[in-house]
Amino acid sequence: MKYSINTLLILATLLSTGSAYAKLTIDNDARLKIGANASFNATAYASKNQITLMPQAFYDNNRVYIEGAEAGIYALKDNRQQLRLGASYDGRSFSPDDADTSALRQLDKRQWSALAHASYMYITAYGGLKVKASTDLLDRHGGQTVALSHLSKFTKDAWTIYPEIGAVWQSKDYNQYYYGISPNESLRTTLPEYQATSGWSPFATVTANYQLNDKISLFANQRLELLSKTQKDSPLTDGSIDSKTRIGVNYQF
Repeated sequence: MKYSINTLLILATLLSTGSAYAKLTIDNDARLKIGANASFNATAYASKNQITLMPQAFYDNNRVYIEGAEAGIYALKDNRQQLRLGASYDGRSFSPDDADTSALRQLDKRQWSALAHASYMYITAYGGLKVKASTDLLDRHGGQTVALSHLSKFTKDAWTIYPEIGAVWQSKDYNQYYYGISPNESLRTTLPEYQATSGWSPFATVTANYQLNDKISLFANQRLELLSKTQKDSPLTDGSIDSKTRIGVNYQF
């Protein structure tokens, strides 16, 4: 799986520098949105829930795009297909200082990372079918993910709603970093050594955007992810669902 993901990333890179990219029509009327969001993160880790504040931006001129905490380029974009290559922020993390038990507070910190990705979406009359393959950019965990999902878009007056449902595969390296217990950690705590494996996690996301006026829009986003069995069995977790609720505002230039 690791090699197939890297092959997909290389293929997207080649396409992005080829004739397909050169033929993309630039949207000179594209407008930049800049804003901020507040997130309430109720993770399945046995730790305190977190509230975070993050800046964000949105822009898409058919060649370059910025989408919240993700940015990249199009290798292909038309009415039916989109192939993108970019980088994104993966906010999954574990802070021992916030853990619920003394044993967990002695573990190493699990840090957020940045992911390089290639994604392909085929657009139908019933929504978009999307596959997105990612690999670790910062060598925090050295893992990969593959997400399969269906996206829709509904508009009414000033409202736009984007539901998405799917599942994400996370590699053994990814899960071991975020959910495993190393031999060294086991030696200094009362926790048993735990070797995580790869696994699939179903998820659902819905985003609602309200255009207040020509310049300002408000949005809310809810994401629920059901942990895979290897994640749920980890000594680091005491639940089975990761929940992230975001609210924010954007200003359009």
